[in-house]
Amino acid sequence: MNEKLNNCMNKESAAINELIKIAKVQGLSDDLTLDFQVRTAIKNADKEKRHLTQEEIRKICKISGTSTRDISLIQTKSNDLVTASKKELLEEQPDLVKPGGALYPPERAEACWSDCWQFLRVINYAYACNRTKFTNPKGMAALRELYKKMGVPMSGLSTALRYLEILTLEVVGTAKGKAQLTNIFEHLMQELNIAAVKT
Repeated sequence: MNEKLNNCMNKESAAINELIKIAKVQGLSDDLTLDFQVRTAIKNADKEKRHLTQEEIRKICKISGTSTRDISLIQTKSNDLVTASKKELLEEQPDLVKPGGALYPPERAEACWSDCWQFLRVINYAYACNRTKFTNPKGMAALRELYKKMGVPMSGLSTALRYLEILTLEVVGTAKGKAQLTNIFEHLMQELNIAAVKT
C-alpha cells in the first residue's frame, strides 16, 4: 500500500514539475507582428523575471507609441501597488488568511502576492507593447492546470488582481492608457478563469 501511495505521489510531483516548466504567461516574445527588437527585449526581461530596463522601455515605446512615463511609473510603484492591493483585499476579506481561509497558511498568501507581482510585470510588458492580447495559450493552459493541482484559490487571486487593476489605473495619466490597461487586465482575467473543457 505504501509503495502504491509513494508511486502515486511521485507521479503527481513529476506532473507538477513538468507543468512548472511549461507554465508561462506572456506570449509577446512569440508574436511575429511585433518588431524583432521588441520581441527580443521582452524575451530577455521575461526569462530573467525582471522589469524592463530604461533603454528597453525607450526602444519599445518608440515603436509602440506608448508613454514611457506610464511604464516607468508602474514599474517603480509595482511593490507598493501589490502591497496596497493586498491591504484592500484583506480589509474586505480578513478571513482569507485565517485558518480555513483560501489564503491560509501564510506561504499560500505569500505565493499569491508573488504571483500578483509577476502578473503586473507581464501586464506592463503588454502595456509597453500596446498589446491587449499578450498571453501564451499553451503556457496559460499549463498554469491553469498547475493552479488546479496546487489548489490555488482562484477567487482570492482574482479579487487581488481586481484591486491591483484599480490601483494601477490610478498611476496611468491618460484616458486612452487607462482603457488599454483595463483591456489588458481583462484579457488576463479571462485567460486565468477559462474552465477546462472535457471532450
